Amino acid sequence: MFSTLPTLGIGASLSLAAEPNPVTLAQQAGGPDFIEYAGLVDAERILPEVQRIRASNTPVLFHPSYINFCGSFPNLPAWLETTARHIEAVGSPWFAQDCAYCFWNEGFGYSSQFGYFIPPLFNQASLEQAIQRVREVQALVPVPVAIEPPPLTFVAGNMHLLAFFGELAKQTGCGILLDMGHLLSYQMASGRSVFESIEDFPLEHVIEVHIAGGKIKPGDDGPVYIDAHENPIVDEVWQMLDAWLPRLNNIKALCYECEGADETTVLETLARLRRLVGSKSTSASLVAKAEKKL
Repeated sequence: MFSTLPTLGIGASLSLAAEPNPVTLAQQAGGPDFIEYAGLVDAERILPEVQRIRASNTPVLFHPSYINFCGSFPNLPAWLETTARHIEAVGSPWFAQDCAYCFWNEGFGYSSQFGYFIPPLFNQASLEQAIQRVREVQALVPVPVAIEPPPLTFVAGNMHLLAFFGELAKQTGCGILLDMGHLLSYQMASGRSVFESIEDFPLEHVIEVHIAGGKIKPGDDGPVYIDAHENPIVDEVWQMLDAWLPRLNNIKALCYECEGADETTVLETLARLRRLVGSKSTSASLVAKAEKKL
């Protein structure tokens, strides 16, 4: 289903205009195979930075936070058409974003207006709305769409996360991006193993995986996981990646989200990820990419 997508390898998610510099990092011997970035919908605002990255023969992935992939508020066609032009301008081979509320009104907006993603309810009615939202994006975006389970500090609904996102992928044909910290956050917020409903989950739809820094802090009902990319990757997230890699033979990209991290940390983490891919991954093309820089 996703066989025509390129295997990008092991990359980094960075802020385009901040340190570490994406171009300098990509030119290092053990640097990222690709750069993923968030950005404004207007491509003209970020195109100079993206062009400098691509001039270093480094592919880019566009990973914003302004699409409603769930809920009752549709995305305006003009908003999606501008997104389509952005994707075409930068050459992103697919389009992935968290499946969460980014705006809470008719119109459009960014998740930064809330300060965080608002996750979907995990029930049938919410699933049906998410199917509508994904299909409306697919109708106007010129590349495959992938949806990402968001970070969770609470869980509402009677469906397991994998059952919800598995059915969403089956119904729409979309890809899936799995963030290891987000999966850990689900386990901690729900008290359920993320693997509990793996029989309902189409593993072949997973084309991208994220890993990032975070922290575990006390909550009213027990500890919660907080996404915090400038922090070290916690042991539990490394363990999650170790458990998932052998199950995912269709991964095209493994991305370290490292906004705020220093260059040495980024390079050391990319090296660790390549070693882990070489020993654990069942994606032959991803292993081949990793071994080139081991």
